[in-house]
Amino acid sequence: MNIGTRVASVLSIALLCVLAVGCDGARDARPAVTTDADAEKSFIGRQAAKAIAEASRKLETENISIGDSHITVNGSQYFSRDRSTGNLPKAEITPRGELLIEGEPVSTTAGQRELLLAHRRHLLDLAQAGMAMGAQGADIAGSALTGIGSVLFGGDEGRRAYEQRIEAEAEKLKREATRLCTLLPPLYDSQQALAASLPAFAPYATMSRDEVEECGKDLDTDPDADAASGSRT
Repeated sequence: MNIGTRVASVLSIALLCVLAVGCDGARDARPAVTTDADAEKSFIGRQAAKAIAEASRKLETENISIGDSHITVNGSQYFSRDRSTGNLPKAEITPRGELLIEGEPVSTTAGQRELLLAHRRHLLDLAQAGMAMGAQGADIAGSALTGIGSVLFGGDEGRRAYEQRIEAEAEKLKREATRLCTLLPPLYDSQQALAASLPAFAPYATMSRDEVEECGKDLDTDPDADAASGSRT
C-alpha cells in the first residue's frame, strides 16, 4: 500500500470516529489533568479520545440495540438486517439483562438473563475495541497532518522519515483490527447460545460462522511481505 493510501486510510478512520461519537462530548467535558500518554497524542487524538471515553461510559449504562445496526470489521458488516429480518421490531438488551422488543420486556428465566448479559458484554467489548481503534486512528491522522511539513520542506530524507512513521502507525492499526476479529468468535458463541435458549431473540441472531471465519483473512496477507518472501525463494 503506498503512502498516499496509508494517509487517506488513517484520515478516513479519524472522520468516522468523529461521525460515530460526535465532538460535543469532548468540547463539553471538564478539563482533565494531562498525563504523559496524553501529551504524546496529537490535538485531534486527544479530543477524539475524550469523546470516545464518554461514549464508552454511556454504552455501559444504556440499552444496546440488536438487529437494527451493523459493525464493520475489515470491510465486512456484522448484524446487518437482510430481507428476512428487515421488518423485525426494535429489540434491545438492557444493562440488567432484559430483552426489550418494541420497549416491552420479554419474559425470561434467570438463566436466560445470564445469557443476555453475557451477549451484551461481548457486544460492548467489540464496540469499545472499535472505539479505541477509532481514537488511535484519529491520533495518527492528527500526527500525519502535523508531519506534512517534513514532506514538503524536508527533502528526500524528510519524506522517507514521514513514510516510515506512517507505515509504523498503520501497522499498529492493523494489529488493532486483528484484535477486533478475535472478539467475534465468543460473540458468535454467545449469540448462538442465546438464540437456542430464548426463541424471541433467535430472529435477531444474524451473525454467521462464515462471517466470523472470514474476518481477518485479508489482514493476514501483506502484499509487501509476500513480495519480499517471493524474492527470497
